[in-house]
Amino acid sequence: MKKCLPKRFAVMHIGSEQVSLQVVEYVSLAEMKVVERASSQVALGEETFKNGRIGFGTVREICDLLKGYRRIINEYGVKDYRLLATTAIREAENQEYIVDQIKVKTGFTVEVVDVIQEIFHKYVAMFKAVDSQGLAGGEEGILFVDISSGGLGITLYEAGGLKYQQNIHIGTLRIKETFAKYQRESACFYQALSEFINSTVRPVGDELRDSKIKYMVISGVETSLLLKMLGYKENGSLKSIGVAEFLELHDRVKRLNIPQVMHEFNLSQQRAEMVLPTIALYKQILDLAQVDAILVSSVQFSDGIIISEVGEKTGDSWRSTIEQQIISLTHAIGCRYKYDQRHVNQVKNAALLLFDKMVKVHGLSPRARVLLQIAAILHDVGKFISLRRHYFYSYRIISSADFLGVSEAEKAMIANIACYHSSLTPSMTEPQFAALTDERRMTVAKLAAIIRLAVAIDRSHLQKAVIKDIVLNADEMVIYVQAEQDISLEEWTFIDKTEFFEQVFGIKAVLRRY
Repeated sequence: MKKCLPKRFAVMHIGSEQVSLQVVEYVSLAEMKVVERASSQVALGEETFKNGRIGFGTVREICDLLKGYRRIINEYGVKDYRLLATTAIREAENQEYIVDQIKVKTGFTVEVVDVIQEIFHKYVAMFKAVDSQGLAGGEEGILFVDISSGGLGITLYEAGGLKYQQNIHIGTLRIKETFAKYQRESACFYQALSEFINSTVRPVGDELRDSKIKYMVISGVETSLLLKMLGYKENGSLKSIGVAEFLELHDRVKRLNIPQVMHEFNLSQQRAEMVLPTIALYKQILDLAQVDAILVSSVQFSDGIIISEVGEKTGDSWRSTIEQQIISLTHAIGCRYKYDQRHVNQVKNAALLLFDKMVKVHGLSPRARVLLQIAAILHDVGKFISLRRHYFYSYRIISSADFLGVSEAEKAMIANIACYHSSLTPSMTEPQFAALTDERRMTVAKLAAIIRLAVAIDRSHLQKAVIKDIVLNADEMVIYVQAEQDISLEEWTFIDKTEFFEQVFGIKAVLRRY
């Protein structure tokens, strides 16, 4: 059997503190190695959080680095690459101008990643590291905590699924810039810092209180400094430290101001000012959850991008593990809003059967199937707010929620699909629908048409009708269901819902008993 030749893929990342490059060679996720790493410190986050924008002197510096990275990837013959930017550029007022200047001066197109996707890819890398060491198979929880310069991501994995996820606008650099220099050098700074953080993260404790958590996996820009302060050398993707060790360090640090931290641990002022919020954040989270041990992860955002890309390019089955976690988190959100789980599962299964049968008709991607699943699970959550116009409140709830692994653009699509699952018809007069691109509007219309039929088949919420077969021909789709009880309500509702389906697909939908 002919052995597959390895391929190469590169990721460039414009972060808040550095611009980095990673080149990997792979046959599969299991057969993958890093062949080149490069990075250079650039204080982008400082400029964004202080001034609201990034100066063009700094932009020129970024462009010079990227030109050097282009030479490296060319030397390796890499044709497949991505250039991504996170917090610093994402939050800069002059983001569009920066992206354009990089395009003009280097030829690279920058993808500005939203905060949810940034945290998701960090989670992917952290979970892969934990899973590869056989630590993710138990029933006890694992709390993943990622602190970046601009944000905090908290994700609870338990019993094979995601139970909770929260992204908070509070990162190390953002916290630092909240306090003036004289405040950071005050003897009272650590107390004020702890109270500031506690007031923000305290609600997370309500979600974690009933969970037995074995590991807290921490990752972020200052984890290497944390290990150094504890006397460890950073080696491998995970390092275990005791909770008592961390608390002892915390007790030492909380009595010190910034100049004293610099002297005590031989740190620069910049590093001391960053490590204090990091330690305070971890301590506040430990106060909210009972944790047996702490695992320090050295993985970076780029690692998550590489895992996701290589997994997709090679069709690795590990992708389905992450996909199922996204779906499990969606169920957890639905549970929070008292959804009807049996009805939801019936609608989801029917919608996916229709989607799979109609592949040649709808022409949508496998990713659209994931969006359909999420919309099916959450289509009725608006009933938690009001039974009147519940579809409108479903839209509002979904729009305001965080979905790990779902971009802001995809979330807008899911919210629209849920909004149109009932009687409201997608129209350009509806602002939320008109705001989508042409392609996304078409995807929403197709998925909404499918989900309407699925909802109709369980209109009574009693799961009386079960799909046994779907026969599709050129101008008609017949759905055969088996039912032991009267399904007149389902049959009448189905007829009402076929008009929009026929408009979208040009196919007549028919419901028949098996």
